[in-house]
Amino acid sequence: MDENNKQSTGGGEGSGNKMMMVGGIVVLAVVLIGGFVLTSNMNSQNTADRNISDGADSAMIEDVEGEAMEDAGDSMSQVIEVEGGAFYFKPNEVRVKAGESVTIKFSSVDMQHDFVIDDLDIRTEVLPGGQSEEITFVPEAPGEYEFYCSVASHRAQGMAGTLIVE
Repeated sequence: MDENNKQSTGGGEGSGNKMMMVGGIVVLAVVLIGGFVLTSNMNSQNTADRNISDGADSAMIEDVEGEAMEDAGDSMSQVIEVEGGAFYFKPNEVRVKAGESVTIKFSSVDMQHDFVIDDLDIRTEVLPGGQSEEITFVPEAPGEYEFYCSVASHRAQGMAGTLIVE
């Protein structure tokens, strides 16, 4: 009677082994699928990190035309705001690094002014009060370069400053 009960209830050694085997296959499948999903997520994250990095480089380069500090390849670019007013520049001393791109955002605040560095062949347009212009350049040689306003006698009245390239 014992053997009949085993056969009718599906018990017995053969049935137990089958259940263990099915359980082992399920566990193996879960481990393999989990490993595949984990590896896929890691690869996706690495790709996303590269894309974010590439996107950040692109955004920074686009910012050269728009705003603050950015990366144009391997060299950095500085953006410096210079205000020209009644016979002054603010700041009247600017420090930059040799070989790095520099963008000067020059603003004329009260009357006609321009921004000129003869030795570097830099010159904005003569701007009426309230106007501004950006000029980008790469100073290669270290040294001190005078900038000034070329309008009328503005330079003679003290509208000059120094660009220091380090």
